[in-house]
Amino acid sequence: MKTYFLITLSLVTSSISFAKVDPSRSLASIKQNVRVDHARELLGSHYKKSIVSTFEKSKGLEKNILSTVTKRLPTKYKSQAKAVTEAIIKEASSQGLDPYFVMAVISGESSFNPLAIGPVGEIGMMQIRPATGEWMAKKIKFNWKGEKTLRDPVANIKLGTAYLAWLREKFSNQSQLYLAAYNMGPKSVKKAVAKSIWPKDYPIHVMKRYLAFYKSI
Repeated sequence: MKTYFLITLSLVTSSISFAKVDPSRSLASIKQNVRVDHARELLGSHYKKSIVSTFEKSKGLEKNILSTVTKRLPTKYKSQAKAVTEAIIKEASSQGLDPYFVMAVISGESSFNPLAIGPVGEIGMMQIRPATGEWMAKKIKFNWKGEKTLRDPVANIKLGTAYLAWLREKFSNQSQLYLAAYNMGPKSVKKAVAKSIWPKDYPIHVMKRYLAFYKSI
């Protein structure tokens, strides 16, 4: 049930083509209104008493995200930390998502490994199946070059955040449902809800990481 999810949440309260980022240029800025609005949506009535609300007017969170990404990326990819950070911030903002939420999904899906392969063929940072990646690339008019597109972390994040945003709209901004759909597919979620079952395991899995990232700031 949705109520159960909120109660539980309160208790938790190889060639890769990377996008080039000028190391001397400052990071893209987080859109604070977007971040806060999405945080309120994710946490609902628990927002005001959550660790997230304490950062409502904070500045400089971009550097914290860069630090987190740098620590989490495998050694051979640490030099690309700024490009990955830029992708997380820019794509989250453009899709109306909190960048810390995007990081939480990445953490849970691949532990920040650009070359991670899932049990049913999911690829990369946000563990996207090639069929889903190709479909989303066409939808957002992004240049699809086959499966190798998903091994590029910047492209993977762009497609993953776009897919999350699509699911968010499909499930009327109900975070428990669109998070579950990211994991088990929208059809499976609809079938579960039709039986009065609200999938909770994956949403809780992601939200634990989301709150942990804020606690580490």
